[in-house]
Amino acid sequence: MDPETLLPCPYDKSHLVRAARLPYHLVKCERNNPRVARATATCPFNARHRVPRAELQSHVASCPDKCDHSFPPGTDASLGDRVKQPDVPRACQKPPCQEDWEAEVEDLEEPLPFILNEAPHLLLLRDR
Repeated sequence: MDPETLLPCPYDKSHLVRAARLPYHLVKCERNNPRVARATATCPFNARHRVPRAELQSHVASCPDKCDHSFPPGTDASLGDRVKQPDVPRACQKPPCQEDWEAEVEDLEEPLPFILNEAPHLLLLRDR
């Protein structure tokens, strides 16, 4: 639909609103016309469709925005449009750890002794 097309407001037939502005206008006009708003219902397929409550079922049956509810392969009709979820493992299975911190410490050279307030590079200079 062209966004510049003029559409009648369902709450006040004297209002002609551009299609691009209709959602904003509906909110404002619904608030300004609470008595008419209580007598209208919103189409489940397109929120821009506001029809009298008595005509909602006939509108839903013939709505141009009604989507086809054929189910794709792998779905269950009782679930609606939701696809069956594959079985998910219940507990997290962590991969085995490849690190051995004890072996890494043994591979290191002799550590320098800890002396409070002394930088390690100064200790190396003192030994010479």
